[in-house]
Amino acid sequence: MDTKKHNENIVEQFSKQASGYTSITSHSDSLEKLITITSASKKDNVLDIACGSGIVSCEFAKYTNHVTGIDMTQGMLDEAKKLQIKLNLKNVIWQIGNVESLPYESNSFSIVVSRFGFHHFLNPLKVLSEMKRVCKPNGIVLIVDVSLPDNKIKKYNEMERNRDYSHAAALSLTEFSHLFEKICFKSLNTDFYVMQIGLKEQLKASYPRDANALENMIINDVEKNDLGINVSKFNDKYYLNYPIHIFSVKK
Repeated sequence: MDTKKHNENIVEQFSKQASGYTSITSHSDSLEKLITITSASKKDNVLDIACGSGIVSCEFAKYTNHVTGIDMTQGMLDEAKKLQIKLNLKNVIWQIGNVESLPYESNSFSIVVSRFGFHHFLNPLKVLSEMKRVCKPNGIVLIVDVSLPDNKIKKYNEMERNRDYSHAAALSLTEFSHLFEKICFKSLNTDFYVMQIGLKEQLKASYPRDANALENMIINDVEKNDLGINVSKFNDKYYLNYPIHIFSVKK
């Protein structure tokens, strides 16, 4: 798919998802991990790329000097502004922009973060290169996303492309490691948590190509885990358990 069409798909998909995105409670899971890993403080200026509805940006704003959130979907940024007002945060600004060509000078931010964005990028190497460029020397680049073993990636991507047509490809743990090696970062550190979402909640927040096929695919994966998300059943309800990896490096 060409970049223009893919970007149009992202804007279309997340314009629809915008109003309900922040209300999914699991989207706010483990934010404290990101603050701890980066040792975020009032000395830091932060850039949150593909910031979406501002959940991560606003969390960092509580601890740092200033946060800039950039995204290509105006609907998401409108939701981010609502969250900012709700939390009474004065040190955040929002900007429409393309993360493959960040509109900032080199060495501008001490923390550059992206959460749940990389599986939407057609050229993750270019995005990571831009993240490194705008990060200050000895600053931290942080990527948070679903990542799976190589043998789970194909089926997972099949599921996600049905659920969200702006999904490009989740990267395996091996692919993420190679990505950081290509950009010549210093030693890579990793952390992990599980984000659990109820199947009904996920379907309600999604706009799949084929909802019935998606639901059946997930339900049929209980005790198989071909999808890599450890689908579980409790009290006749199904839950998706997304493996979220945190990759952090110093420039």
